[in-house]
Amino acid sequence: MRNAAMIVLLVMFIFSFAYTANAGMRSVDTYAEGIYSEYAAAADDGIQFEVSTIKSGNLSDIADMDFGKLIEVSDYVIQASQFATHFRNPKFVTATEKNQDLGDLRGNALEFERHGLPVELGTYRLLWIDSSINGDVNRHQAMEMCWSSLGHCVVLDPSIPFLQSMVDNRLRLMGEGWGPRVTPLRDPVELGRMSKATCGLASHPTWGGIQYTWSAWSVDYKNIFGIVLVHKYLAQQVSGVTCDSTCNPNPFGHSYSSSCYGNIGYRCACDNAFGYGESGSTGKWISETKCTHALLGSVNADVSVSEIGSLSVHLNWDLAGGVDSNGGECMDTCMWF
Repeated sequence: MRNAAMIVLLVMFIFSFAYTANAGMRSVDTYAEGIYSEYAAAADDGIQFEVSTIKSGNLSDIADMDFGKLIEVSDYVIQASQFATHFRNPKFVTATEKNQDLGDLRGNALEFERHGLPVELGTYRLLWIDSSINGDVNRHQAMEMCWSSLGHCVVLDPSIPFLQSMVDNRLRLMGEGWGPRVTPLRDPVELGRMSKATCGLASHPTWGGIQYTWSAWSVDYKNIFGIVLVHKYLAQQVSGVTCDSTCNPNPFGHSYSSSCYGNIGYRCACDNAFGYGESGSTGKWISETKCTHALLGSVNADVSVSEIGSLSVHLNWDLAGGVDSNGGECMDTCMWF
């Protein structure tokens, strides 16, 4: 009886080990696919990727080879601006020394050992990445490196600046529950209540006002070894409209200033502004902040306000470098119901 029980336990152990190993291998085999899928989702499928394996092996086999000798550098980069959990306007841009950081390609896998990731425990895949934007298709190379027993993987893609960091930032912010918030304003005084009519918003008749809040958020752009090259703090922005006792609009809001810093040759710049306007029973408020970063060349973030006081009010941005932004506008109409 004891021997039978031991045999059952042994079989269960073997099955459990095989399941764990296969599960780990499955996650390793599809890690890069998940990163590119997440990038595409953040861009609202404005870009599509297909990932295929050129070759794979143990990381120790290529430990002392510079990544630049393994990955071919393409003549384009894919740029997108990050708005917290969203990547806006992905596009192909001709690669230059100003928009393509090749610093990671001068490193090799042995440098991971300084960060507790021995090459003997790692695997790699050299990848083809087929990218499609509005029908335009390009192909470039990238590399996935995984330490499945340590639960760590990274993707090195010189054609998509800070690919890994952008996806990591998105997932962190999603986990934190970041997102714009809407606050209904229902104060009876602001509603302008009368015996036969109630003043409310065209968008929400039972609301006497509305406030949009874009909470502050931060991002870290890191190299392949996890060293922070750029840090940005995108400050809180608020835009709203209320209806007064005579059912006239009162746009309101605020725009706090952002900050940033760069390391190892990276520079950054931030600016912010707000604008407002009214026409008849309609009001508008816009609050925005943006920060840019660059390794070489100019980095710039300047904003001016045009047509303030009218519904055509808008913010004019002069930007150079990789862009992150926060904020937005609110426009609504006060009506009697």
